[in-house]
Amino acid sequence: AGGSVYALMRSGGSDDNKGGPGPSVTVTAPTTAGSTDPGPSPTPSRPDSSAPTDGVIPTAYLGTWTTTITNDLGANPRNLTISQGGVGDTVLTLVADGPLRGGGTYHCVFRAELTRQPVDGGPLEIGPSDLTVGRGTPGCKPGEATQVSLLSDGSLRRVNTTTGDQLTYTKE
Repeated sequence: AGGSVYALMRSGGSDDNKGGPGPSVTVTAPTTAGSTDPGPSPTPSRPDSSAPTDGVIPTAYLGTWTTTITNDLGANPRNLTISQGGVGDTVLTLVADGPLRGGGTYHCVFRAELTRQPVDGGPLEIGPSDLTVGRGTPGCKPGEATQVSLLSDGSLRRVNTTTGDQLTYTKE
């Protein structure tokens, strides 16, 4: 998804290679000597009922990831969302925005399906994208198949399997 937009914006572009999110911290209340009250018990969090709970996407991939392509026209932000699902389900949505040569801006929304079940935590094989918003806008053309991988620093890399073009995203 967005391969055409990426290729259009690629000249002079650069990836945003910020590190991933930092570690989380757990805080516990101190206990008082001789106290028999264990304090409040933790409340388990519930999964978001608006999203499917069954699927094959490893949890670490789920959520919204961001990057910005910068070229001679300026910043071109990308928001990539990976949702839970199975083979054949739409699991990737990409929103691409930015300035157009000659003035104005573009706004494209792409969706793509998972084409193969990930093995041992990934990578994700994503099929060609469909353009759902932005038809007729310069640069908004359906993209080619991609492969999505998690990197050791917590970021996500998306590679066009035909051209080798790639972008690195950080989790929002």
